[in-house]
Amino acid sequence: MKTAPGDFATALQGHRYLLGDKSVIAMQSGEVIRVRELDHSEPYPLGPAKEVHAAWLKPEPMKYFKGEVPR
Repeated sequence: MKTAPGDFATALQGHRYLLGDKSVIAMQSGEVIRVRELDHSEPYPLGPAKEVHAAWLKPEPMKYFKGEVPR
């Protein structure tokens, strides 16, 4: 069975996602990517990198300049 480009979930670098109940940020774009957990209670909020499938991620709303929140 052949698959066409775009048949798989992709994540975008710099976007926030939920991985289970943890908030993460994508460190690269693609189908299998590295993410880092965000923990704002720490002085440096980025946790160690993990490699995950983009299909495991749920997009989180993000505020851009002028208050935009993409869906």
